[in-house]
Amino acid sequence: MKEAAETTKIPCAVCRDLMPLVQDGVASPESEALVQAHMAVCPACRALWQGADEPTTPELPAPDDGKILQRLRRRYSTHLLLLAFAGIAAGIALGYTGRSNWVILFLPLVWSVLTYRDTGMGRPLLLFTLGLVVLDTIVKQLAFLESFSIGNFLFNLASGCVLYAALGGMGWLIGWLLHYARTAREESANDKDKKDT
Repeated sequence: MKEAAETTKIPCAVCRDLMPLVQDGVASPESEALVQAHMAVCPACRALWQGADEPTTPELPAPDDGKILQRLRRRYSTHLLLLAFAGIAAGIALGYTGRSNWVILFLPLVWSVLTYRDTGMGRPLLLFTLGLVVLDTIVKQLAFLESFSIGNFLFNLASGCVLYAALGGMGWLIGWLLHYARTAREESANDKDKKDT
């Protein structure tokens, strides 16, 4: 008797998730038994099974779309930030390969691609870039420790920050303009579709 009572103790949400599988005949025998046992004691789920318009208990709350979207955006932004860090680090590392002129193309490219994907990436990109410039300047000064001077260090730091921020700013502007153009084109297409219908 106790075992039979335990089979009815599935939440209504689980029962409602299993109902379509039972109705289509693809549920396991155990799932079908759980649904049947639950419906024997739950008038709301029984009414839903029979197709009644008004279940006797209120509907279960719908998932909060805002929270789901916020969670997806946070996960998406984390991936973009990791990509930003890798791209900017790779651009600065080009300076050590003897191909330092490539950073003039590489850094704006990274910034523009990431800004095109998410226009809110400007501040994190700037912080990553400036942080890596500071780290790069310290590493270069440590390599030439015998000729270290505070004036030289500050000059290299300031010029690196200005150069990389300017290159990144150009990339941000390109990405923002491309994003704006895409958004405007999508809105125009949506307006055209609304007029046609």
